[in-house]
Amino acid sequence: MDRLGITTLRAEVEDDVRVAVEAAAAARERISQAGPSGAESCAFQLVRFFNIVEQMGLRIAKAFENHIDDERGWHAELIHRLSITVPGVRPAVYSPAILPALRDLRGFRHIVTHAYDLELDSERLAIVLRHAENAASLLPGTIAAFFDAVTAELMKHQP
Repeated sequence: MDRLGITTLRAEVEDDVRVAVEAAAAARERISQAGPSGAESCAFQLVRFFNIVEQMGLRIAKAFENHIDDERGWHAELIHRLSITVPGVRPAVYSPAILPALRDLRGFRHIVTHAYDLELDSERLAIVLRHAENAASLLPGTIAAFFDAVTAELMKHQP
């Protein structure tokens, strides 16, 4: 990938991070609203948060690996793939510190998206919200470190 491609990808991903951080903040605001509508609104924002993070991950994976196998389980595989360094291609995107939060958010998103009859448990919702807030606090630094490493590697190989 050339300098323009990296610069463009970084701008897109940083915007994804901005929107994800806003979704986590909105989830915190919504959980404080009384009644089922507050819980449902919070759950929606948590699902939105994970969807943004997942799309960001797809954007990065497609830019570097140039394919995503769309098979059963690809959601979990994407998180795993982005947590490892691919020598000569890219460093790991996700550090071990963010992985538990992303895995829990992925599972929560699956339940909320596919349940026909769902009653949200306020304690479980609070746990998932803490995971989203943790991930949201780590994402800006994680993404900055990733792109700094990619840019440094690119500079080594350009005249």
